[in-house]
Amino acid sequence: MDYGPEKEQMMMTGLHKIKTIKCKRCRQSIGWTYVFAYEESEKYKEGKYIIERFYLAKLPPVRTIN
Repeated sequence: MDYGPEKEQMMMTGLHKIKTIKCKRCRQSIGWTYVFAYEESEKYKEGKYIIERFYLAKLPPVRTIN
């Protein structure tokens, strides 16, 4: 995981400072992280990550050899 530059983004819940989350391998933007919330009621989001559902994949279980 890698990050884009910090930017202000108006979202449905108000203005936030965010950083885009990017895949290290392909550099595709897959979501964002909340850096700062201006609204007191949104402070709980700071430091949280949002990965867009489209980019999630269910992987098969890892087999272990004993």
